[in-house]
Amino acid sequence: MRRVTRTIVLVGVPWSVDELPTAVSQAESAGVRLVVADTEAELSKIDGPPALGRLPVAALSPEAVAAAAAALRPDQVVSITEMTMWCAARVREELGLPGTSSAAESTVSDKLRTRTILRERGLTGVGFWATTIADVGTLIDGLPLPVVVKPRALTGSAGVRLLERPADVTELIRQYDAATAAGFGRDELLVETYIPGVEISAEAIAVGGRVTLLSLTDKLNTGAPHFVETGHVMPSRHSAALAGRVHDFLQTLVTALGIETSALHAELKVADDRLELVEIHSRYGGDKITKLLAEVYGYEAFRAYFAAVLDGVAPPVPAARATAGVAFFTAALDSPFAATSFDFPHPSAVVAVDVDRRRQPALLSYEGVRLLYWRAGHALFMSSDYGQVHDNVAFVHSQVPVLASGRSDG
Repeated sequence: MRRVTRTIVLVGVPWSVDELPTAVSQAESAGVRLVVADTEAELSKIDGPPALGRLPVAALSPEAVAAAAAALRPDQVVSITEMTMWCAARVREELGLPGTSSAAESTVSDKLRTRTILRERGLTGVGFWATTIADVGTLIDGLPLPVVVKPRALTGSAGVRLLERPADVTELIRQYDAATAAGFGRDELLVETYIPGVEISAEAIAVGGRVTLLSLTDKLNTGAPHFVETGHVMPSRHSAALAGRVHDFLQTLVTALGIETSALHAELKVADDRLELVEIHSRYGGDKITKLLAEVYGYEAFRAYFAAVLDGVAPPVPAARATAGVAFFTAALDSPFAATSFDFPHPSAVVAVDVDRRRQPALLSYEGVRLLYWRAGHALFMSSDYGQVHDNVAFVHSQVPVLASGRSDG
């Protein structure tokens, strides 16, 4: 263990709180102490680890965090969770620290602004329109279908729905508590023409605006109409054919959006002979993506990110040593988890299974957006044979209840 010589303030308890021990361990091994800034109520939800510092603030605002963090004289301020990226950027600006600007973070988190910039740069063929929950029905009446409707600023497929006929608007509106959503700005919607094709994600890191592509990942989801992710396989079976194109496309996106130094997770569609962005995030992907990076490449995601923001060091491009995948034991939100079988097609590829039938949904809604699914656990798979891993992930995926017709294996 290296002697701790530098400090990074993490703004906000991360949504995936289980990532904190890994982040702290990797920081410590690099001589970095992590301190989480958040309200007392949120900090109380963290059980550990002991090496993680805590910085209580009255409110999770740039002003409050900057005032509290100034006494620590941190070497850097970052966020590893979606909802506080902009806040962390504003704190950096208040303290005079380098990094991706708050303006860029604001653009990345706003799907409408991102899509507008892509159109201005000729980087998308997707048609799109801004609307609200109150007005979406009127807009849809004048559009060719199908279209996808999503909140302008949210993640995890929350509030997303494919509309194939005008009557689908009723079901879309039921996904929202309009009054509550309006209080958080979640009533602002983006309508996009539906992008057909294979879906993959790209895991990368930008250092000083230059992109290093770490991996492509195959995605499995519930398909239309909600597209909730149920599993991933890394590296993608399309890596050899697409890695070069995806790197160049990501580099163009990063330049257009003004991203400087950030982890990157981009969800992409391969549509005919072109790549289309579904959405991009200035953080690593959730849903065990950093775990898969470690298993497949031996890549210490947080250590590499901290080296990037502290020293401007870009990581080496990793080489895959196996295929790994994760599948999520998923149930409809109003139902208990009930797997029909754990008889995986390839038992030798099973690494770990974490599931508990007694678990309950942690949330029923978020800021006025009603959630549709919850997870009772996950299974991790690994093999030198891509097919074995994919078959096991698909086996779990096949047991996920479908709230409407359709399922996609990405």
